Amino acid sequence: MTSATLQPVLSETRTGAARRALARMRGRAGFGDALLLLYLLVFARQYLWPLDSNALAWALSVPLACAAWYFYVTTKPFADGRAGREFWLVLLPPLLFFYLLRLPFPDISWDVLNYRLLHAERSLRGTLFAPGDFFPTPAPYNPAPDTLTGLFRLALGYRLGTVVNLLALVWTARVVEGLLRPFVARAWPRAACVLLVVLAEHLLYEVNNYMVDLLALPLLLEATRLALRAGEAEGRRALFVHVALLLGLSAALKLTNAAAILPVMLLCAQRALFGPSRLRVRELPATLAACFAAFVAPLVPFAAYLWRLTGNPAFPLANTFFRSPYWPTGGGWDARWGPKGLWETLAWPVLAAFEPARHSELNVYSGRLGLGLFVALGGLALLGRERRVRELCLLVVVGCLAWSAGGMGYSRYGLYLELLSGITLVAVATSLLGPVRDRVGPRSDVARKGLSWGTVAASLLFAALCAQAALACRYALAYEWSMRPTALSSWRLYRHEARYIFRDRRLADFMNEETRGLLLGVGAWVESGPKTNGIEALVAPRAPAITVNHHEYFATRTGRESFVRAVEAAPAPLLSLCLPEDLAEAKRLVESRRLLVGRVVPLELPFFSQRRRLGMMLIEVKRPEGREALEAFWKAAPFPDDDYRAEIETALAPRRMRPGQRAELRFSVRNAGGFAWPARGDQSGMYQVNLGDRWLDRTGTRVVNDLDGRTALAADLPPGGRAMLTLPVNAPKEPGEYVLEIDMIHEGVTFFREKGSPTLRMNVLVEP
Repeated sequence: MTSATLQPVLSETRTGAARRALARMRGRAGFGDALLLLYLLVFARQYLWPLDSNALAWALSVPLACAAWYFYVTTKPFADGRAGREFWLVLLPPLLFFYLLRLPFPDISWDVLNYRLLHAERSLRGTLFAPGDFFPTPAPYNPAPDTLTGLFRLALGYRLGTVVNLLALVWTARVVEGLLRPFVARAWPRAACVLLVVLAEHLLYEVNNYMVDLLALPLLLEATRLALRAGEAEGRRALFVHVALLLGLSAALKLTNAAAILPVMLLCAQRALFGPSRLRVRELPATLAACFAAFVAPLVPFAAYLWRLTGNPAFPLANTFFRSPYWPTGGGWDARWGPKGLWETLAWPVLAAFEPARHSELNVYSGRLGLGLFVALGGLALLGRERRVRELCLLVVVGCLAWSAGGMGYSRYGLYLELLSGITLVAVATSLLGPVRDRVGPRSDVARKGLSWGTVAASLLFAALCAQAALACRYALAYEWSMRPTALSSWRLYRHEARYIFRDRRLADFMNEETRGLLLGVGAWVESGPKTNGIEALVAPRAPAITVNHHEYFATRTGRESFVRAVEAAPAPLLSLCLPEDLAEAKRLVESRRLLVGRVVPLELPFFSQRRRLGMMLIEVKRPEGREALEAFWKAAPFPDDDYRAEIETALAPRRMRPGQRAELRFSVRNAGGFAWPARGDQSGMYQVNLGDRWLDRTGTRVVNDLDGRTALAADLPPGGRAMLTLPVNAPKEPGEYVLEIDMIHEGVTFFREKGSPTLRMNVLVEP
């Protein structure tokens, strides 16, 4: 056959293959996959952070994300199926109601103004930190979810940018509907059950603000659905890789999703190693490698960025292990939240309803998790032979323990478990009514007895779920994270604010000329208070931002030195915004970092509305004249503990001294640490490193005289350097046997011995 004859055949073959691939993609793609494409776009952009051109990086991110999305959709183990009209008629009205309830009122919740908006503005333009920054965010976590919300905000405006949360919640409801299909066969009752599952107040609190906890829920639930159906898939390896990718995306969106990831991973491991869905031994290495690659792929770019920036790929978490020089190793979880002690940890899902002040800042909770844990334990006892029910119950129990024991027990980190608890409650209740479709194993003894009491138990469970959902709706009408009014409470103001929808893309458009003149000329921001760096990022997103109010970054010498370099390089003018009630603290923080406070100007900032005005104080910040004050500031910081190391020697140790005798002793001192010892401190002599002595009793335990002599260095002593110093010592006035201890002192900071450095000790007899 000639090439001319082959050409049409090859062309037809390629066309047919393309049509088949397109048909397969159409058959596999579901409602949430369109949103998943944007998720993948955000992570593709992080891989291109090294590119200097932001426009080029976004342009290249699009085909990369599309390629990954196409591979994901065409290799899906199961088609999503189509939601019937029953689903949309039952679910959309209440979800739209709660979304629209506060929509025209701009979100001003704490986390949003404190760092979410800054994360979005920075990541839309490149990396999280801009050149010249010094840790402007209190939580330098992965900005991927903020990038996603930022894309919607840029496209639709500030108010409608939160629609991504509504889309994620609808996607979540679609996955819940798939999880409930084996238990509720009829469409209308199933749609009603899905609605009951998603009506949890902590989900509804976030549906129309810029907090990001809802974004990972459909990913976690889809991974759960795939894991539960592993025995039905022909390509089990592809299924496990899909689960790993979904869990990796969830972890990258928020590391606190680990409490939800753990039980799903354990279920997948059980499915891969045991039972009818287990993999062959020869398949395990390749499957494990593929799953590991899929899981870490979304995590790698930001982890590598943090590693290069701070020396800790999970910064500031796990710093006890990684020991970044920019964060104290003792930092940890906020102790206000969650259980305390073993028994509270075990019972926390139930106790949270009785201790709502330790469950979230909103101080109200309808108790979904406690209800879910109670039902899961009961389901294991009564329906343990029902495979589907048993696995759901185990997921709830293990997930609740992980959520409590992981040091969290906090509301927003348990949203997946709220949904899973509702799903499990429906599964247990319907199983009590009759046999489950696709049952694995024989019917239980309880089912054979006719379940006359099962109907009563199931009715009670559904009544409890309805009561909990009703209470959740009541809370959602009264509370949310920024406590905005609603259409029900302020209809006239609601109508007025609604006119700004689609017209609120730039904060500067709402300012008058005077305010724009004050703010838009900023050279660098100085972060001195909470709830302002988001506003500063909206006003001038490209200006460097330097923190003075996050004390953790000033706990180490490396952190302070980086701060000094950032201040010296910052373009003028340096400005800071704070709330009026925070002005005194903001000025104190600025001055504590050796900067100067200039004029203070009160202003009212219209936050995407002429009626929604935020009172602010604009502080002019000045650098001190000369470099001495800033140098003294960073030298005042402690060294890392391991660098407080000194080697002290003497050629002539006194054996005897008279009471009160003064003697001058010569010592050789070597800096065995990694930082130069400063010979000069501030004007009061604080923060320099001196040689000193103290007298102990003959056992070397009780201090007789803790403040005797001091000798300063002639010049800064570099690491490895040695100096000869003369130290005046004064013998105790009472005769006896003593120990003379010689040590180095970082004045105003610490004695070297307190950090584990060896001291020089000499036995001295004081006699007349």
